[in-house]
Amino acid sequence: MTKSAIDPVLLEQLRKKRLIFTVTTGRSGTAYLTEVFNYMKNVHALHEPAPEYVEVLREAQSDRVVAEKFVVEKKLPAIARVEAPIYVETSHLACKGFLEVFLDHGLLPDLVIHRRPIRQISLSLLKMGTIPGRNEKALRFYLQPSDPGVLPLPGWERLSDYQLCFWYCLEIERRAQGYAALFKARGARVVETTLDGLKTLQGLDEVLKGLDLRMKFPSFFYRVRFLRNSRFKVNESSITKKKVAIPINLNEQEMQVRQLTGR
Repeated sequence: MTKSAIDPVLLEQLRKKRLIFTVTTGRSGTAYLTEVFNYMKNVHALHEPAPEYVEVLREAQSDRVVAEKFVVEKKLPAIARVEAPIYVETSHLACKGFLEVFLDHGLLPDLVIHRRPIRQISLSLLKMGTIPGRNEKALRFYLQPSDPGVLPLPGWERLSDYQLCFWYCLEIERRAQGYAALFKARGARVVETTLDGLKTLQGLDEVLKGLDLRMKFPSFFYRVRFLRNSRFKVNESSITKKKVAIPINLNEQEMQVRQLTGR
């Protein structure tokens, strides 16, 4: 694939910044993660900023050139306009075909592998009615079993909605492991976090240490403020949340997906 040309001045600006991205499923507390990063010195953290990957996410799954053009022509100029020396983006979409473009142009972001228990994520997707491969909303924001290069799921059309949500979580975990190995090998900082862990001071300190970041407030003040905000709950809007029956055989359904995928 021929790389899109980047203006040398723009590229030099970007190389002077630290970039930090997340690899995560979504429904995992990334909005809270954004708040945590905004406590940190010299950091400008955004959740799902414009330009949004969702503009081209579906096309990018089958055409790498689409991802390349989006990152080079839209995302990189937007990042360069941010004045802070450390740019953090907590979107769950960057890991769906876009991170490689940064590497291709000599930019090495640090990564946060951000997790929440797979069953909790799967049930959240189910309740929100975003079923991978089954409806328009999921099509726009999530991967599906028919996408190229994803974890194979034979006979996925016959599986339950919950199983498709569970498969999606396994696919993102597969990507997380692959990205962690790739980026570490190139010298990036890679930290692993969980929503519950980030609500503790120990978990916060581990992120600070792993990414070599500092808080912008005096120690006592930021701890008080952090503890106040750590009551955050993952957003599950009552407007969009669906009334669905939770399967009683979750263990059985999950085991079937694991057997089909070899995970």
